[in-house]
Amino acid sequence: MMKRLLAPILLCLLTASLPAQYEEHKTPEQIEQELESAEAQFERAKKMFNPWYTGPLQTPGATMMAPGWGNIQPYLYVTDNYARFNSHRHSQNLPSHLVSLNPTTTLQFGVTSSMDISLGLQGFANWQYHQHGGGLGDTNISVGFPVCFQSLHVPAIRFVIKEIFPTGKFEHLNSDGLNLSATGGGSYQTQFSLNMSKIMFWDYLHPMNFRLSFSYTLPTCVSVRGFNNYGGGFGTHAKVHPGNIFNADMGLEVSLTQRWVFATDLVYTATNRTTYSGYAGVTADGEPASIGGGFNDNLSLAPAFEYNWNENLGALAGFWFSVYGRNSLNFLSGVISLTWTFKVN
Repeated sequence: MMKRLLAPILLCLLTASLPAQYEEHKTPEQIEQELESAEAQFERAKKMFNPWYTGPLQTPGATMMAPGWGNIQPYLYVTDNYARFNSHRHSQNLPSHLVSLNPTTTLQFGVTSSMDISLGLQGFANWQYHQHGGGLGDTNISVGFPVCFQSLHVPAIRFVIKEIFPTGKFEHLNSDGLNLSATGGGSYQTQFSLNMSKIMFWDYLHPMNFRLSFSYTLPTCVSVRGFNNYGGGFGTHAKVHPGNIFNADMGLEVSLTQRWVFATDLVYTATNRTTYSGYAGVTADGEPASIGGGFNDNLSLAPAFEYNWNENLGALAGFWFSVYGRNSLNFLSGVISLTWTFKVN
């Protein structure tokens, strides 16, 4: 029994008497450095947080809505179209500003882990020359599919197919030529989008969410009569061929704190020439009316601030304004939005 008790004691004494080369000796300076490093890592871990984002004003995200969850996000755009870019990209002031109020709402629901669906609704109220018009805009339904999910080095990528239905008014407008009651394009439009997003912890106190989106829209032909959203006049009876639309968005969100976020978008939209076949009609002066138009594009910016109460509820507000363009409106828009993610079942 005594031998069994002495064995571990002798083993400890033997280990203690080993030569110095078999031991790892650390100087007080090395120990102090290790303690400071561990303390710095601990302080850094306390300051890190899981970022909350509502999304920037324009660039769509690549995150799939989980099955059994939904999201509602209403927007309100108040836009002052104060000028127009001509074919030489020169901005020319409009005689009377075209002011538009555009409320929109998007509902998104997770169906399966590999598919979600969205519904978009919108309306318009327009003012110009002390006159007004408006109504329900076009409606859209989107279906999203994941290409890949976000990982340490790979962004989330999402493919979206959107169908736009012509529920807005586009023909038989007032003969004043202002088209204030035009709220839709009259065309069924199919849009294909590829959205990417990646959260980056380049600065652990201020993580960033980077978004990139490309879309291409194919509209169908539209039969129009009278004054319409594409022009026209008295007696117009024609078929309009709207141009295809390319859109590229780049968005960035920078966390100031977990709740406060600065966001900005860079948006480029280009539309091919819109043509027609048939009878264009005449104006009130008896001159031939015009329909359609040439190629147009627009580059715009949209800075904003976000505030998040928690990971499922947030708000954002900012401005969206054009930088340059061709055959397009020069505008300034104030935008506010609220987003809420909720469990459906």
